[in-house]
Amino acid sequence: KNGVVLRGEIPSVTDAKNSGFNPPSKLQFPKYEPQFSGNGTPNDTAFKTITTTEGDTDSNIGLVHLDINRAAISLRGDLDNGNNQNLVIFGIRSNNVAEPDPRVPNTSFQSPWFRYSYRFAANIKVNAKANILIANNRINDNITDNYDQPGYQVKPIKGEQIITYQEGNKVPFHYGNHYGIVVNRSKSEGFQKNANPNTEPGLFRTGIAVRDNWVYHTMRVAISASGDGLVIQDNQVRDERGKQWWTDPTGLKEPKGAVTLENRAIDWSGSNVLVEGNQYEVYRHRIRDTQYLSVDGEGILIQECCGGTEVNGAILRNNQGNTYIGLYKIPSIKNVEIVGNQVQAEVTDIELIYVNADTNNAPGVMEDVTIANNIVNGGILARGTAGGKGNTVENNQGNNSASLTYSCHVTAKGNTGFQEPPCLP
Repeated sequence: KNGVVLRGEIPSVTDAKNSGFNPPSKLQFPKYEPQFSGNGTPNDTAFKTITTTEGDTDSNIGLVHLDINRAAISLRGDLDNGNNQNLVIFGIRSNNVAEPDPRVPNTSFQSPWFRYSYRFAANIKVNAKANILIANNRINDNITDNYDQPGYQVKPIKGEQIITYQEGNKVPFHYGNHYGIVVNRSKSEGFQKNANPNTEPGLFRTGIAVRDNWVYHTMRVAISASGDGLVIQDNQVRDERGKQWWTDPTGLKEPKGAVTLENRAIDWSGSNVLVEGNQYEVYRHRIRDTQYLSVDGEGILIQECCGGTEVNGAILRNNQGNTYIGLYKIPSIKNVEIVGNQVQAEVTDIELIYVNADTNNAPGVMEDVTIANNIVNGGILARGTAGGKGNTVENNQGNNSASLTYSCHVTAKGNTGFQEPPCLP
């Protein structure tokens, strides 16, 4: 309720990024015990949630130093009109969190006992008007409850013959196939594209910090957050190599080769944002037994859709990861520093620092963007075909494998280890 912080004993190892982090105060919720016949085990026997009495107003609340097994944390008010504020989630260990997808099973062709891990679930999901601290938490370091589902059925890409996967490990119920931390990025009706403070005020709340967390996940986004003055700092994101998946995101159809499962480390939006000192890894799924990989694999991303905003004030500094940092097709990009990052592998074919103000529909503008002192094993792109000023790409280091690509209004100097074709008009 309003004014309540549930606080456990301080653990002997206080740093959640240390593998020895194990809070002695534990909240244990029921395990989902699947039944592979009939209607299956009722969902209400498990999949519990820690929430509040009045989400729109409950303030000065939190969870501190607790090991929480089998319960999501969901402290959510109305993103646009709620008045809840001053929330802290600190020193939590969270495992075996999931929701069953409400559309599965589709009993017109699926067995009633099937379950599918809902992609929009999250270990920690918060909406508040102001002042949110999500810090020093360890998420999904001990998932124990995954289970196989032999005989899982999906509709085919072509034709009418239902496909049955006899091997249960093709479509397991997986407790890592969803979001990790979501802060002010959930809204039932969705968001307008390229939002600003007038069109989507809930994306520009103040006093939000997501820092020093350790997050493992196998699908969707590890950290998704928005705010004015948002800080995403010193987090560690881990993923699983060699992943393979056999359905589309709904769990109802065979996946196409171009399916997205939204494998991503950090998805940010807002204004005056700092993304600094994060270490991340991201891997794409092999789709069925084809040569295709899922269409995702972003490291640190902002885009115009899906809770994305115009960019006016951002520092992306000293992050280290294995896939690209992208300001992806945002029609207005202003006042940005991308400095001192290291991107050391090529998970996708996108340039490893990708700043593009041109959308699929129209050219865009870049102003006062600096891309400097980054080390990348790939290319760098800085494009704004509608023009711009004050843009610089300097002193970056490549590995002689890719190009430096930029609009002609961008100043490029002191860069090494890149092919450098003529500037873009």
